[in-house]
Amino acid sequence: MAANELTAHLQSLSDSELLLRASGGGLTESVQRLAEQELASRGIALPDRPEEREQVEREYEGDMTIVAKYLTPTEAHMLCSCLNAAGIPADAGDTNTVQAYSLLSIAVGGARVRVPSAYETEALEIIAAYNRGDFALDESFDPDADAL
Repeated sequence: MAANELTAHLQSLSDSELLLRASGGGLTESVQRLAEQELASRGIALPDRPEEREQVEREYEGDMTIVAKYLTPTEAHMLCSCLNAAGIPADAGDTNTVQAYSLLSIAVGGARVRVPSAYETEALEIIAAYNRGDFALDESFDPDADAL
C-alpha cells in the first residue's frame, strides 16, 4: 500500500479506531509515524506507552520428563490441568496426533503429560493422589452452595 493510500485510510478511521490502532503496538514504524501524525492533526495526543515488559528468563528447571501416558487426549489434558492447578508447569503432548489418528494411539504411545525434571517427584505425588480419587467430588456436591 502506498504512503498516500495509507494516509487516506488512516484519515478515514474514526478517532477512537485510530487511537486504538496507534496505541496497540502492532504497527510498523513507518505506519506508526503516519498514525501519530494523523492523530496530531486531529489534536489528539497519543497516551504514554507502558514500558515494554522485559521477558523474564525463567531459571532452567530441567528437561521435560514424561510422567504419564493416556490413550485419549482428554485424560492427558485433565491431568495436565490438575498439575497446573497444583503449581506444576505441565504440558500435554502429542494430543493433536492422538486426536486426529485415534486408531494409531497405541502405536504412537498415546498422549503424554510432561513436566520439567525439577518437578517430577512432586508431579508423581499429585498423580498418585489424582489416581486415588483424592480430588474427586462426592455425589452431593452443589456448586451453588458456596456462591456469594
